[in-house]
Amino acid sequence: MPKRNYNVFFNTHTVSGIIISVALYVIFFAGAFSLFREEIQIWEEGRFISHVKREHIDYDEILRNLDAKYDLLGRDMQLNFGGKSDAIYVYLGPSKDSLASEASKTPHYFYTDIITKDTKTYEEQYSLGEFLYRLHFLQQIPSIGVYLAGLISLFFLFAIITGTIVHWKKIGSNFFTFNPKSILKKLWTDAHTALGIIGLPFQFVFAVTGAYFATSVLVLIPANFLYNNNQTKLIEDLRPERKTFEWIKPSDKEVPSFNTFAKQTASEWDDFHLTRAFIKNYKGVNMKYTIIGDISDKERFVGSGNITYDAYSGRIESITNPREPNYVQDVQRTVGRLHFADFGGSFIKIIYFILALITCFVILTGVLIWVEARNKKSMQLEQRMFTAKIGHIYLAICLSMLPATALSFLFVKFGIGNFLNKQTAIYSFYFLSWFAFAIFYRCKRDNYYTNKSSLLLGAIFGFLIPISNGLVSGNWIWKTYADKQYEILTVDVLWLLIASLALLFYFKVKPSIKEKSSFNKTPISYTNTKENKKQNTLTNKKYHLPMRIKISLLWIFIAIGFIFHHVYGLANVYFQESILLDDATGETPFWAHQWRILLEGLALTFGLLSLEITKKWFVLSSFIWAIILGIFNLYHVITAVIYEPSNISEIFILILLVVASILLIKALNEWRKDSTNGDESIPS
Repeated sequence: MPKRNYNVFFNTHTVSGIIISVALYVIFFAGAFSLFREEIQIWEEGRFISHVKREHIDYDEILRNLDAKYDLLGRDMQLNFGGKSDAIYVYLGPSKDSLASEASKTPHYFYTDIITKDTKTYEEQYSLGEFLYRLHFLQQIPSIGVYLAGLISLFFLFAIITGTIVHWKKIGSNFFTFNPKSILKKLWTDAHTALGIIGLPFQFVFAVTGAYFATSVLVLIPANFLYNNNQTKLIEDLRPERKTFEWIKPSDKEVPSFNTFAKQTASEWDDFHLTRAFIKNYKGVNMKYTIIGDISDKERFVGSGNITYDAYSGRIESITNPREPNYVQDVQRTVGRLHFADFGGSFIKIIYFILALITCFVILTGVLIWVEARNKKSMQLEQRMFTAKIGHIYLAICLSMLPATALSFLFVKFGIGNFLNKQTAIYSFYFLSWFAFAIFYRCKRDNYYTNKSSLLLGAIFGFLIPISNGLVSGNWIWKTYADKQYEILTVDVLWLLIASLALLFYFKVKPSIKEKSSFNKTPISYTNTKENKKQNTLTNKKYHLPMRIKISLLWIFIAIGFIFHHVYGLANVYFQESILLDDATGETPFWAHQWRILLEGLALTFGLLSLEITKKWFVLSSFIWAIILGIFNLYHVITAVIYEPSNISEIFILILLVVASILLIKALNEWRKDSTNGDESIPS
């Protein structure tokens, strides 16, 4: 290859990889755990599951209960049966009947238990497995998260192709000459190449299928031209089960048994497993049942079949044989199976899990190669410091995901029952703990320490996860194995293996590894980077406010702001609007005390202690908590503007809290820098 072409491919591979590295690491790390999304939800709930076959579920009783609660007349419904859990997903469309009540015209989506027939909203049923699954395609970023994940997948595909071209001639030699005792740059390069080629097919498949899922809206653009912008017809051809039927009138006959049709469909083909169902125009004269399932992937990799019945006559209106090829549906199902490891059982999921973690390591080694390569004496100090800073930030964000995830498993097991909205609780705890770990490691500015401590914390928390399951739910490993509750057992064993490997790597990583780094040969002195450091002249100002008092006042201002926010948030009560919460008993629930302590209580505590304590640990703790509060306040302003634009006074207070948080973070950062440089007395 000409040298110019090689340089072009090398630089594009490096730049594209560095740009997406953090987001790509998050996608793969979260994706590895999302492979066991359903198992994690079952583990979290702690209840033994019944393992009832989907065709033996009493759907008729479920529909009767839902009809009594939601008035199903004229509605379209979707039922997702799941594979292992006792909870099935239900979506109710608005009623098409012109005489239906306003309540019946409201759509609903929730989960219903096939044993107890109880229903839970999406927020109530939310689990850590669902959170990690959504994090896998960055859905927590409003509006653009999914498309951003698709763009990252395209960049990843580009990085795979250019990386293969660049390393093609060195793949064999690097694989067989891998030496963990080499200098770090060569060590990372060999590991990056060797492990990258091992997972190359997996990474390529994941990049292509991930880009397809996250940018599928773009795939439909050329198809619209073929259908003359008739999107209804397009969707009906792509997803025939979603075809809608015009409402005619209610039927005076008894609703046909869905159970009968479910059993009939399951027995239509050998080894056919039900997965979903659609009910159109419930209780209408033209009511339809569409029941969908798959045959075993051992018989046919993609074998999706469905039958649509006219409910009252029992006539089959359409049928798709899962043993016959269907190009449109088979292509979509193939992409899904390849991406989510939805074939081959738990063995394939474990292989995918291992390959996903290997890809995470490949991403990190790529960043470390770049960091080591750019730390040269020939480069300016500012360039070297920028490179080192990027390395610290990237590794802090990525490596802190392990302890944050393990700690979140403990949180959902011990504390989730104290929260009405599980989704908000999981969001808050995971992101705040992840952010706290990342900020701490960034401030340490030591990649060796970040690596070692994240492995140790991940191992400690990981070993506690199966213990917590036994203590809280009584599901000890030997008990779940004896009772054949393999879903719960899978999560416990998975974390035992992760913790064991993390502990093994912790002991394998020796301090001598730092001697191989280029930063050991050409170190950066952070204490003397500014030779002519500006002297603090604030004390010469006539109206200067001492910094410690300023910080204390800002903490108190934020605490008072939270109190005012609570008061303004209740403004609607003054105008005769009821805000009685569900399950209210007249007593303040435990979660309310938690929020009061976390917001007003800690702010007042830090404000008081800032007048007395000047130790480094206190300064760092104050700084981290101020940043967390700042992000929380900013998030609160955005949600208030979106969902409560008329509550102007509340939004005004929240904006003041954001301003106060910015000033507080700035002041605490100055204090932190002074304490880091050896002066624990706050500037005044």
